[in-house]
Order: sequence, then C-alpha cells, then structure tokens
Amino acid sequence: MTHARRGLSILVLSVALGLPAGIAKADDVACQAVLDAVIKQAGVPVRQVITIESAAAPGKPLRGEIIRLGDTLYMRAGNEWVARPYDAQKAVSDSRQAMQKSPHTCTRVRVDTVDGKEATLYRVLTTSAQGPTESEIWIAVDGLPVRQQTDVQGTDKALHKVRFEYSNVTAPANFRR
Repeated sequence: MTHARRGLSILVLSVALGLPAGIAKADDVACQAVLDAVIKQAGVPVRQVITIESAAAPGKPLRGEIIRLGDTLYMRAGNEWVARPYDAQKAVSDSRQAMQKSPHTCTRVRVDTVDGKEATLYRVLTTSAQGPTESEIWIAVDGLPVRQQTDVQGTDKALHKVRFEYSNVTAPANFRR
C-alpha cells in the first residue's frame, strides 16, 4: 500500500467514525447539535464519498469511499474494497472524547439546501499543535450530516470533502477482510 493510500485509509477511518476534526465548547448549543448528528450517524447505514485535495499533490485529489452497515465498515481507496469490524458504541465514545482534546468553537451559520434537502450549516474551528482546522458540516432536519468540508492548515495542508448518503446503502460486491 502506498503512503498516499495509507494516509487516505487513516483519514477515511476517522471520517467513518464521524469525527469532524473534533468538537467542543464555544456555542454549546451548536457543538451539541454537531455531536448529536455524529452520534446519530454512528448507528445508521451510511455511504460516504470522500475527496482529499492536498497541497502535497496539487491537481491530484485522492478519492475514497466508505460504507457502514451494522458491525462492518467497508473502505475503498483506489479500486480496492476492504472490510473491517465497526463498533458503533466505540465510535460514539471516541466522538465524546474528541470533545475534550483541543480547544474548539462551534457556530450555527445558516440554513441551506443540500441535494434538495434543507440542512443547517455549522462551522467548527479547531486549534491544535499541527495548526488550525476549519470544518463545515451540514446537518439535515432528520439530524444526520449530509455534507462535510474540512480545511486543514499547517504542515499537512489539505481540503477534505465528504458527502453522506443514507438511502439504498449496500455492501460492495467484492471486498477483502
């Protein structure tokens, strides 16, 4: 597995766990709305389509996909699907712990329309030793995230985009364990 694919797999796993670069403090109502969405998503089937634009590889975005069904997480980087165990309770616990790690601010920005659905846009700003990160997460009226965009600054400068789908989620035809 190449370094880029390994990095994508690590990022894809963190996205699969629903951690929008951490959450916490500032506007407690906004942070709670984001955390509630992450927790709700941890327990439902979801397909995540991921694009990563990196300063290290301009014009060559990495693309990945995740499908979560029950206790299985399917990850695709390139043309290969890999199945791994998934623990929704651990994902929820990890999300709650992420709230404690770095200083964050959360803001409810506005109501938008995403793929024909009404969704509220939240902005989560994080400061860490690696540099600042700004995440935008759109949460539909059903309480589930529909889109996320994370702008990572510092030495690993990149733009991560994720689209979440909840209808007709099925396992890939070919995968390895």
